[in-house]
Amino acid sequence: LTPPHRGGSVSMFYGAPFVVPTSLATAADYTDWTKTPAPANAAAILRGCTSLVLEATEGNIYTVDPTTGIATDPIVRNALRDAVCIQAAAWVALGIDPATGGVQQSSKAVKSKRLAAGAIEYSDAEVQSTVKARAAAYTSLVPEAVRFLQQRNLLGVSPVPYG
Repeated sequence: LTPPHRGGSVSMFYGAPFVVPTSLATAADYTDWTKTPAPANAAAILRGCTSLVLEATEGNIYTVDPTTGIATDPIVRNALRDAVCIQAAAWVALGIDPATGGVQQSSKAVKSKRLAAGAIEYSDAEVQSTVKARAAAYTSLVPEAVRFLQQRNLLGVSPVPYG
């Protein structure tokens, strides 16, 4: 096959255009997973996290509903939904707001805290580590979501039993 010419359509190679789901989880799913109320911007957070989960699992082959793009196998569908909820919980905990459109806001990491007569001071390395972790969670899956998907054979190369 030759690549599509400029202005060509993907459908000429893959059949009808395919649907990519906007969100694999709902605010109710988030609440069920975390056992905490969904934040006011839950829909936006879940959309952003869906994008990361779909990107991470893009090499997988599974049947989807042609009108929604959602996996038809309940095991796959639920695993993708739960991974989105895991990522969303991390975003909420880290104060990541998808309304920034991918632009990181100034860090919420602080160098010191004082309460009455007590004080805690964090090293520059600890502050920088927090900033880096927050930035990484904004652009890629958090370790818990990665492990969750790996354990369900939705990430990486899985061995295929033979014989």
